[in-house]
Amino acid sequence: MTAGQDDGRPNRRLTDFILHDETGAAQPLEMLEINDLFITGLILPLEGSVDKKKEEGVRCEGFGRIESWDISGYEDGSPVIWISTDIADYDCQKAAASYKKYYDHFFEKARACLEVYKKLAKSSGGDPDISLDELLAGMARSMSGSKYFSGTASLKEFIISQGEFIYKQLIGLELKPNDKGFEDIPALIALREESKKQANFASAQVMPSNATLRIGSGTAGEEKKNHMDSVDEEDEDAKLARLLQEEEDWKSRKQRKNPRSSSSSNKFYIKINEDEIANDYPLPAYYKTSLQETDEFIVFDNDYDVYDIEDLPRSMLHNWALYNSDSRLISLELLPMKPCSEIDVTIFG
Repeated sequence: MTAGQDDGRPNRRLTDFILHDETGAAQPLEMLEINDLFITGLILPLEGSVDKKKEEGVRCEGFGRIESWDISGYEDGSPVIWISTDIADYDCQKAAASYKKYYDHFFEKARACLEVYKKLAKSSGGDPDISLDELLAGMARSMSGSKYFSGTASLKEFIISQGEFIYKQLIGLELKPNDKGFEDIPALIALREESKKQANFASAQVMPSNATLRIGSGTAGEEKKNHMDSVDEEDEDAKLARLLQEEEDWKSRKQRKNPRSSSSSNKFYIKINEDEIANDYPLPAYYKTSLQETDEFIVFDNDYDVYDIEDLPRSMLHNWALYNSDSRLISLELLPMKPCSEIDVTIFG
């Protein structure tokens, strides 16, 4: 679903919103698979006004129900969450403060979908032939700026846990001419399988052993119907359990957020401007990438979150260079000498 699609349906913006059940209790968007969900929020025209102060909307309570949801923004690199009722499609923008804990979680899942897309789609500069380890390393790096994860291990754990979700979103996308079908990409298939293993392990940990022996009675047709009803009920229970477990995991990750962030927020550094040191260095040059380069996350197989700089692995570095996001060689002087939460420069090596 994209803004301005040609099916004649109205497209609107939705802000300060809450998604809830018929009792008014806030619910995650994916609970739509189990219960009817409704919307309370401020509805605005899709095209925003230049003067934000003069923008007027209509606040509606408990409208809907929500029929479906979708994620767009793959081309732009920024996720857009859409929800649809029988009447219109809504571009979800800023959630109400009381609903942020639900919406932020779903938004990070959507962002993970976009990042995987960029890593695997040729049309976005990705490589469909990378391994799962390379995909996870690239994802951990591209999502490292998120305030919801304490480090690399936490990010990888989250991405793997959402493997099934990411797979389902990507295989439903329309392919561009040079793109490989996502259902055939080894790394995405491996991510989905790893996610299933994780889910099965978690399920086995809590699965009660209360099965009973039943003497068969009735017709085969009745038995088959009862079995199918049981499977459907189990599937619904499994969905609910999965969503509840996801919420608990999300809360846990937020609580494990790197404790250094609170203490280091008071630190500051004197920023060096490139213009100030330009005369001390040669004319600008650019780094040329090598086909043999490997991501640092793969080299160290970092499956833990580091809370102290003293715990970081130490290795020798030879034949090295420092460069920015444009691949332009830059000086180490632009970085602070000590860790600092307010740093606003990114250097690669």
